[in-house]
Amino acid sequence: MDLMERIFNAGVVGCGGAGFPAHVKLNTKANWLIINGAECEPLLRTDRYVMRHEASQLIEAAELIGDFLAAEHIVIALKEHYEAERKALVSAVSARKSKVKLHFLENFYPAGDEQVLVYEVTGSIVPPAGTRLLAF
Repeated sequence: MDLMERIFNAGVVGCGGAGFPAHVKLNTKANWLIINGAECEPLLRTDRYVMRHEASQLIEAAELIGDFLAAEHIVIALKEHYEAERKALVSAVSARKSKVKLHFLENFYPAGDEQVLVYEVTGSIVPPAGTRLLAF
């Protein structure tokens, strides 16, 4: 069973309001895979929990998806002040000798504005109507 079949069978969907199926969003090629770990809701801690307690599995999944996408860059963006999460991810990246990079953001999140996140990580501006190219 290939990766997209596994994702489909697991029922993985986006956490946005539309619940867009992940296997559809990921069925492409991309130069960048940006994993958004900068939680935008002030009371949510799911991303932080996963980064802290499942760091090795997160890095492995990022590598698998990055390879599937043929991504040259695989980046996990998280807030700079997430100390425990940073330590867990740095350790997991080091242990796996992973090509996954970490990008530390200031203590803000432009809620719903993935274009700002893309700019923060890549330095590139998403062109008008370019959000349809983003797989968040």
